[in-house]
Amino acid sequence: MRDEHRTPASALAAFGPEIDDAAPPTFVEGERHTGPGPEEFPSDPDFPELAVATNPEAMLHLFRKHLRPVAGRQLHIEACMPFRFRCRQATSRYVLQYTLRVADPESGRRWNHWVTGLLYSDRAKADQRWRELRFERPWHEAPEDWRTFEPIGLIPELRMLVEVFPYDRRLPHLSAVMAGGASQQLEPLLLARLGPGVWAVEERTIEPSRYRTELGAALEHRIRVQDSQSGRRETLRCFLKLYRKDHGAEAYRLLQSLREWMENGPRPYSVIKPLTYLPELGTLALEEAPGLSLSQLLISGMDPANALRRVARAVAAFSQDDLPFTRIESREDQLKDVRSSSTLVQWACPPVKGMAQAITVAVESGLQDVPAGPIHGDLKPDHIFLSDDDVVFIDLDSAVLGDPVRDPAHLFAYLTGKVGLGSAPRGAAREATTAFVDEYFHHVPGSWRDRFPLHCAGALLEVACGIFRHHEPGWRMQVREVVEAGEHILSHGFE
Repeated sequence: MRDEHRTPASALAAFGPEIDDAAPPTFVEGERHTGPGPEEFPSDPDFPELAVATNPEAMLHLFRKHLRPVAGRQLHIEACMPFRFRCRQATSRYVLQYTLRVADPESGRRWNHWVTGLLYSDRAKADQRWRELRFERPWHEAPEDWRTFEPIGLIPELRMLVEVFPYDRRLPHLSAVMAGGASQQLEPLLLARLGPGVWAVEERTIEPSRYRTELGAALEHRIRVQDSQSGRRETLRCFLKLYRKDHGAEAYRLLQSLREWMENGPRPYSVIKPLTYLPELGTLALEEAPGLSLSQLLISGMDPANALRRVARAVAAFSQDDLPFTRIESREDQLKDVRSSSTLVQWACPPVKGMAQAITVAVESGLQDVPAGPIHGDLKPDHIFLSDDDVVFIDLDSAVLGDPVRDPAHLFAYLTGKVGLGSAPRGAAREATTAFVDEYFHHVPGSWRDRFPLHCAGALLEVACGIFRHHEPGWRMQVREVVEAGEHILSHGFE
């Protein structure tokens, strides 16, 4: 088992915190983890077990009772922390992700490990799924030090099927990628960066950065190499994104076409460079983005104004460029997102129901069909990197042709909600938002500003929805503040 800084806990580092694909929380020595209790979580009559499933102390007891260490291991679960829930997206089940703090008494090592609970409304369905999967041998490709508990379990008291990372029945190649299944094809591409020399790989490391059960994963792939002639050592890395089905091939083609398009002339932005796509593993390999993410810059306490003005110019140029996008997001597509987020927020936080409904009505009645332009589709501080020379957009899986004002509105919403910016100085997000908005509208048609408040209000509902799903302590107050910000911008505009 790896040491503390090389265990699954290192999954915290590579991309920084965010709402939709959050890394697990860090456990602190001696800290008691209570988290939101059952009285804080909304109830659902179709899932009466939800009160227990959202209680960290209750789930700690149940995981200790039902998770079985693999043969030869003596492991103790010290703590349990919920970190992402997908609720009310289907009528038959909820998907609840947890981080367990695990200790090996024999070695004295401790680490964080992901598990997922699939909470079914029908007990027979949970039992049937467990019987179907229990005789599989999903660990045969998993790295040895990730084989902790039996990969599939059942908590019958909750009608909950449990999957232990890296097992995921809908991401069947995840264990193989974790075990280095992509290394043979990737290492020549990484070594090509170094130029002449006789390079030998001394160490390979693959660490998870993001994981969304059944949807996808992101891994950091590092190799340490040495030139046998000069003795020089280097560490090289790239990032691996694991997709369901063949969605990674589509992302690879898009990034390739964007990189080729940008050879036509300089632009105030760039996109992440793809290395290769491995269809047999459903995995896209990406270069490391240069510089620091916008989140990191804001958290560092630096003056955000100049950075956000650079970002504003990059977003404005991106949204007016003639990019080779083929997918189209219609007004109705956007309204579906807003309605879905509004419905979930109203259920999760009843005190904001009236405000959420009013925002939804205003967005539905106010948004009009407009000429489509390129949009990133998921623009947030973690998806923007800044170096001395460039502004780089990453994670373009949601890129489409749509209303171009949607992108700046989303970034506005993430900055306003301080998503992933918890340790940033209180005034930094406000200053960043003002600098960004003012600069952006200096570089786009003036008519775009008229619909900005509507897009911002809708985006704030979506951000509020993500805050709830992330399930951090204090989420209810944060949801209320974000929804109130949406109501304010509709009433008063951007001030």
